[in-house]
Amino acid sequence: MGSIPTSVCLTAYSGGPEEFMQTPLQELVEQIEAGSLQVSVAKTFRLDEIADAHRMMEENRAGGKLVVLP
Repeated sequence: MGSIPTSVCLTAYSGGPEEFMQTPLQELVEQIEAGSLQVSVAKTFRLDEIADAHRMMEENRAGGKLVVLP
C-alpha cells in the first residue's frame, strides 16, 4: 500500500448482481444530462501521447482525471 501515490483512489466491488443492479446509475445519467456532475479533468491527451499520460500518472502529477482521446 505504501507504493500507491497519495492522489490515487482505489475502489473495490464485492457484491453480486443483485447489489449491482441497485447502483444509482440513473442518478448519474441525470447528473450528466443536467451538467451537474463535477469531474476534475487534469489534462487531455491524444492517443499518440499515451506515454506522457502514463508518465504523469506514475509521477503523481495529475491532480485530477487524465483523459486520452483518439
